[in-house]
Amino acid sequence: MQGEVIQRNVFEAAERLHDSLDAGEIVARAMELLPTLVKAESWAAFLKTEQADRLELVRAINGSTLPVGPFVDPGNSTMPMERAITEQRTVIANTGADDDQLDLKFGEDRLATLCVPLLAAGKLIGAVQATRRTAELPSRGASFTQAEAEAVECVCAAMARALANAAEYHRANRQTLIDDLTRLYNVRYLYQTLDNEIRRARRYNSAVSVVFMDLDGFKLVNDAYGHRAGSVTLTEVAEVILASVRESDFVARYGGDEFVLMLPETQSAPALQMAERVRSEIAAHRFTGGVGADIYLTASFGVASFPEHATESEKLIELADAAMYEAKQRKKNSVRLAAS
Repeated sequence: MQGEVIQRNVFEAAERLHDSLDAGEIVARAMELLPTLVKAESWAAFLKTEQADRLELVRAINGSTLPVGPFVDPGNSTMPMERAITEQRTVIANTGADDDQLDLKFGEDRLATLCVPLLAAGKLIGAVQATRRTAELPSRGASFTQAEAEAVECVCAAMARALANAAEYHRANRQTLIDDLTRLYNVRYLYQTLDNEIRRARRYNSAVSVVFMDLDGFKLVNDAYGHRAGSVTLTEVAEVILASVRESDFVARYGGDEFVLMLPETQSAPALQMAERVRSEIAAHRFTGGVGADIYLTASFGVASFPEHATESEKLIELADAAMYEAKQRKKNSVRLAAS
């Protein structure tokens, strides 16, 4: 009877995670709840990144003792976390366990670990890991028990559903952040995403670059073929840009015939190469304006990078814009790097 009461209390507490539609708050609440249910020296929550098929550490308790880094890639590794997300099942591991002969260590201490994938409708969206030290001569008693695993699984199931609901809500809301003409992201969403990416780059000592692009002499297209053909041409330009960048890159229409590319985990040198690639593709493309016209365009580009040129999103875009203007004034159809 007491066990049923405890189980019901765990379930009710876990279900309260659905009160929020903010992913960060959902994870924070879950990470507050889990240590009250299962004793562990460290906890870590990982979520799947939008930019790549890997998991990123988003919250940790006593993270210095974690046996994994800030990123986890699905694969054939025998490490518990990789196994949990690859096989999509809970993995309990410690040195001396029957099924998992893993010599996990932190310093001279062996570790027991519990890894639970976050699954919603059969889709992996993250994982939770609990870790605690075992004795120098490990015993079965140091491992996580099945009852502890079930408690964590209950919370993780509710956590995954809450995160999936939040993601669906934000996907629907994101439609208000789409440019009506080109179907690229708009300025509002650009600044939101860039702010988040800069925080992420600062956290992991990484880089993020911005490419500001402006079509050269686009007014001539409107004058020659009309504004309707000009609008269609802008959608064609958007398609060329999207076909030229990586899947992880972010493209927004800044306004008129201006576009901004946000390149995660990219320093200025490769950002310049990406800008040059887009410039070349646009210059070589025949645009039709939807009327079968032969329209050839060029564009000027400016590049600025965090943390090399600026540490705030507004300043980063301002510097990339200034570099683009310099390219347009000097030569057009060229790429310029922001002044350091």
